[in-house]
Amino acid sequence: MKWFSFRRLLVVGFLLVVLASSLAAWLIGSAYGRRYLERLVRERISRNSSLVVAPFTIEFSPWRDFPHVTASLHSLRLTDTTYQQPEVVLSVGRADLRLELAGLLRGRVRVTRLEVSDVLFQERVDSLGHSWGLHSKHRSKKRGDGPEITLVLDSLIVHQFRMRTRNEYAQSSFGASVRRASLGVRVQEGFLDARGALDAQIDYLRNSSTTLFEKEPVNAWANYRFDFKKRQGSFSNTWATLNDDTIHVSGTHTGTDYEKAGTRMNLRFEGKQPLTEVLYTALPPSLHTYLAGASSPSKAHIVYTISGLNGPTISTRNVLKFALRGASLQWPDSTRRIDRWDLAGTYDNGPGHNTRTTSLTFDHCRIYSSAGELDIAMHLHDFARPFVDGHIMGRTELPELAAVVSPGLWRARHGTAQLDVRLHGLLPPPPGRRTPVAHRSNLSVRGLVALRDASFVLLDRDADMSGLNVRIGLDNSVWQLSDASGVLDHMRFKATATTTNLLEYLTGQQPITKISGSFSIDKLLVGRLRELLRPQNSASQSASTSGLARKRARAKPLTNTANLGASLFPPGMQLNVSLRCDQLVLPTDTLHHLAVTVRHDGKHVQLSNLAGQVWGGQVTGLVAWSTDTTNRVAPVDFQVGVHFNTINYRRLVAKMARPPQRSAKAPASPALRELLLAANGRITCQIDHVQLPGQENLQGLKVRFDKQENTLRMPYLTFGTTRGGWGRATASAQVTGTHLKAADANLDLRYATLDVQELLKLLASINPDDDNEASTAQPVAAPSKNRQGAAAMLTNGVLTAMVRVQADQVRYASVTGHNFRLVSRLRDGAARLEDCSLDAFQGTIQLRGFMRTNAGRQHHPLHVQMLLDNIQLPELFTAATAMHFNVMKGENVRGSMHCAADVRTDLNADFLPNFDQTLGYLRTDLRNLELIDVEALTQALRFLKDERTNHLYFEPVSTRFILDRGQLLIPSLHLNSNLSDLHVSGRYGLDGRANLYVGLSPLQALFGNNEKRIERIQSGEALRRPNRALTYVNLNRPSPGVKYGVRLFKKGEQRQQQAALRKQYQQLLLTQRLDTTLRLLR
Repeated sequence: MKWFSFRRLLVVGFLLVVLASSLAAWLIGSAYGRRYLERLVRERISRNSSLVVAPFTIEFSPWRDFPHVTASLHSLRLTDTTYQQPEVVLSVGRADLRLELAGLLRGRVRVTRLEVSDVLFQERVDSLGHSWGLHSKHRSKKRGDGPEITLVLDSLIVHQFRMRTRNEYAQSSFGASVRRASLGVRVQEGFLDARGALDAQIDYLRNSSTTLFEKEPVNAWANYRFDFKKRQGSFSNTWATLNDDTIHVSGTHTGTDYEKAGTRMNLRFEGKQPLTEVLYTALPPSLHTYLAGASSPSKAHIVYTISGLNGPTISTRNVLKFALRGASLQWPDSTRRIDRWDLAGTYDNGPGHNTRTTSLTFDHCRIYSSAGELDIAMHLHDFARPFVDGHIMGRTELPELAAVVSPGLWRARHGTAQLDVRLHGLLPPPPGRRTPVAHRSNLSVRGLVALRDASFVLLDRDADMSGLNVRIGLDNSVWQLSDASGVLDHMRFKATATTTNLLEYLTGQQPITKISGSFSIDKLLVGRLRELLRPQNSASQSASTSGLARKRARAKPLTNTANLGASLFPPGMQLNVSLRCDQLVLPTDTLHHLAVTVRHDGKHVQLSNLAGQVWGGQVTGLVAWSTDTTNRVAPVDFQVGVHFNTINYRRLVAKMARPPQRSAKAPASPALRELLLAANGRITCQIDHVQLPGQENLQGLKVRFDKQENTLRMPYLTFGTTRGGWGRATASAQVTGTHLKAADANLDLRYATLDVQELLKLLASINPDDDNEASTAQPVAAPSKNRQGAAAMLTNGVLTAMVRVQADQVRYASVTGHNFRLVSRLRDGAARLEDCSLDAFQGTIQLRGFMRTNAGRQHHPLHVQMLLDNIQLPELFTAATAMHFNVMKGENVRGSMHCAADVRTDLNADFLPNFDQTLGYLRTDLRNLELIDVEALTQALRFLKDERTNHLYFEPVSTRFILDRGQLLIPSLHLNSNLSDLHVSGRYGLDGRANLYVGLSPLQALFGNNEKRIERIQSGEALRRPNRALTYVNLNRPSPGVKYGVRLFKKGEQRQQQAALRKQYQQLLLTQRLDTTLRLLR
């Protein structure tokens, strides 16, 4: 009975439980239950916040966590509508709440477990300081009690929680993700306690200048309590792993009476962090480039505190203290490193809590090296424009120094440095960054630096320095260099100098630098040195000089040689230095053994005390020019003297004709020869010996040039020749830019004994040879089409010259004479003989004509008209025989000749006529002609007695001849002699070949009174008219050296040949332009 009652009791109890469960399930799962819970959620949110709740859905499951009920909220979104700009501040994809069934039946909601996923929390502050986020509806100025709820969550599990904050006012942003969090939460008696683990990641943390963290994993254990009454949260026994190191977190945050005023923070983070991360945090963002690529195995102990009020427009006071010992730091470049480093410092964002009041102090900094210890004390403030107060003292290896002093500018290989330097002022911008000139302030640097055996590379200029030993006294921008020596890009130097603003100039912070002192260099590459010393251009400098650049462009045609200053000195570099160098390599020329004082004030350059060698000569004097290319005056003024021992004229011509070799990267620079044409001033030159291509050279040459604007004058040029000659010349020229446009010269030569061939060779040697002409005719570059080769001035129409020659004795081949006079004008590749005369052959010879001088050294086309007066035939034929002409000897002929001739020929390299190319018209008068033992007549008249033919006397005769390429054409020659009337026609070759027809009267030859005819001829009495009934004899010698072939009674052949000769005679006069009027001799 009792058992039955007990069973019934169990059954009834079970039925009641099932009924209650069913009733609770129906109640909860019904629309009423969902509306009830939804209303409950909305009431709780609206009671404490003005956020707008978007529609969301609720689902119930009594079986998921039986006997508890699970409520699931989907798509819960809270929107902040402050300032009439809706912003979603919280979004929950799903939230599963475990509810106690018993509490629900009594109308109370008790959550014991909460699991949320896909949560997004967002906060935003705009540029005006307006904020959107989770905030309570109101906050009483009087602190109250905590919420009248008790909440005990056995577990709060979070999946995929994302947090995003963006502060446009402070220009910062933060993003974090929690992959999973498992917490225990309790709200009881006015306190909220939470503890648990988080697996998270800092997606990004950015401020106005840099990104501090990005995709950094974080594991944390939180132990947190919030006091609702005090509105204060506190952390204890909380830690987090960051950069694989543990950071302990402690401290509090306290809410203010007015929520949007912010939260008062008092937090502390302590632990170890990688050295590089600490340096990135502590250094100003402008210096982060120095840490690019750096790595370190060392870790710094840090204490980071956050204190003060934090809000949308208010920042906290942040202080980071860090310390480490024996640290090392390495960059990808193996030469840039710190092997051992003790460091303790403090980073503080200051009372203003911003970059302007932020400071960094190195309380202790020591770098160890094999050379010694280097101590650095530094206080850096105002991270917007970093200002430093520091003291560097000690001895160190150069690579360690390069790691901390301007590391972006140089890379050290080896060497030691001794320093005692104090710094005060604004830090210069790092490499690659520019600041406006108006906002720059010099960094005060005072102290002493000594480098020994230093070897390094200047990175932005690719400049290699090795073996540097120097003692540098620093006084702000003034550097005193003492006993400096080393090798800069293969240029070995020694120097003692003072520089002003040199570093600021090289880094683009100052437009001007000044250098004074003395320098000694073995080989100075001007183009390379200028590249090494070039200033870094800035946008402000470019803008400020744009107007000046336009003026310079407009002035360029008048001031092109101001490029000399640009090619020698970078803009803004002012000099007052004494320079000595074994070689000075300019863009187009090289000077040797140079000593000079260089002064450059930015507008004018002066080279004084100049002494050196160029082109083998010794140069002394003074050169000055303006570097202001807007100045419309001649840019260069010089007073220079040059002395040469020996000059090879042909090499000099080749050098002058060769276009200057210029680099495409280097600034346009005139060659020295171009500079002399464009400059103003005076140059005197003395040359002991001038080697000419021929056998005659010049000696003791002295010349002076005066240049003023576009006029170049040569007041004198004097010289002697190795053959006893003496010369003097004057000249003037017109110059445009660096080009000769027109020149005129006068040359007077005087000889005791003159060889005309050597004189012509001397004058021809002034012109270039054929190869040079061909090379100068080819355009080297587009600008060279207007370039006039200096060596071709006589052939290109630039130079005209008047040459006057006098000689007491003269020789031309086998011709000798005296009282030689020559006046010739050289122009356009030709020499015009305006007057040439000499006494020769006991008579006088005059010549006028024209000779081309630009046809090459093997050819000198000549057109000359000659007047030979009272020429004695014995001397003439003796000279002809000496010239290897196969003609009568001097003892075979007597008498005199008057001849006017028009001759065209080609002189060879020895200036002798090429008779194979010689044509001439000869109008000849013979007086007192006697022929003695003439072979041709003897053979033609061998049927007569020798006493009648071996000595013939002739009446005066006038005739015409044509000289045709080594043959004398005789159309008709009538001769009255003591033997008979003679008529000669035919051809006679200067080599001895002949084909002549001689007509004579046999009766006169056989029976005439020879003595009586001789008396009449000698007395000048005319003989009777010539006998036309002549018998013709043909004299033929087909080759030189053989006897004449004699054929009688050839009158018919003679007529045919004479007709052919006359025709050829007329054709030659027409086709060869022989001047029968001889107008040049008038």
